[in-house]
Amino acid sequence: MTSPSSDQTGPRKSDRWIPWYFVGGFAIMLIANISLITFSMTSWNGLVTKHAFEEGNNYNAAISGAARQAELGWRSKLTVGGVINQSGTITVLFRDKDSNPISGAKMSIVLTRSDRDDMDQTIPMAEVAPGEYRASASFPVYGRWQVRTIAHAMGDDYQTLENVVINP
Repeated sequence: MTSPSSDQTGPRKSDRWIPWYFVGGFAIMLIANISLITFSMTSWNGLVTKHAFEEGNNYNAAISGAARQAELGWRSKLTVGGVINQSGTITVLFRDKDSNPISGAKMSIVLTRSDRDDMDQTIPMAEVAPGEYRASASFPVYGRWQVRTIAHAMGDDYQTLENVVINP
């Protein structure tokens, strides 16, 4: 008769590592969560304005201003051209409801990016022809920009918000 090969009684040597697999899995999860929490606390805070409470209190004034702007029927056409080495020319044609140019307006544009608030810039515009306003602008990065046109003319205010894509 042949005797069976050595009988193993009890756990294998590799079985004693099983509890440590669970500890390692939880450690990896803890490190990932701490990394994500740290990143979320140090990145962009999501605020669109620094004075949200005051702007919220003035909401009725903003609504009446929008109604007044609709009454006036003013409109503008914004173009961004000649972008070379992240610099370009912004032109705004400003017209009344009868398509007549609006001259003498105090106009500026505000360039913002929705993902970064450290690149926001306000640029005054100069009138180069009746109802045509122009300014040079620098775009630190290519991509989608929000351009807010702000004008004050004939005792009334006007503003629009447009999205433009700046390509290399």
